[in-house]
Amino acid sequence: MPELPPPSDRFGDLAESERLVVQSIRRWLAGGAQHEMLWRQLARELPAPDARAALGGLEAMIRVRGAHARRNIAYHHPCCPCIGPDEAGLLSLVTAVQRGQPALAHHIAAQFVRPAGMKMLLAAADLFSGALKRGARELPLRFAYGAAEAEAAPLPAPTLH
Repeated sequence: MPELPPPSDRFGDLAESERLVVQSIRRWLAGGAQHEMLWRQLARELPAPDARAALGGLEAMIRVRGAHARRNIAYHHPCCPCIGPDEAGLLSLVTAVQRGQPALAHHIAAQFVRPAGMKMLLAAADLFSGALKRGARELPLRFAYGAAEAEAAPLPAPTLH
């Protein structure tokens, strides 16, 4: 799959597989009836074993992130057309794990969890991303990455709208 340019802050600019990841995160965090909607979406888009594995991996990601959080994260409602920095970060984490980029995955995970939660978050992201890949939902590369470049670059400031 060719490398793509970074997406804008618009949900509609994402590839279908990326929209599935962001939508899954949003629906799980929204809770309530959104959990059932998420299950139906995953069951429709993935074979049953992969849908169950994806949901389990996503749930574990969110649980680990909450238990070992460095900070609160911001996310949008499931129907919002915007993508926030934390949503983009979690999408990038899942992509890096799926694409076998451990240095990038580690760097991103460190922005979300304390050191004690790193291995667990990466393992949960591997469950989620692996299920998506087995279900033919491969996430596109959107950047060239060098660990030294990322550590030297400042983190983007959060935005509110």
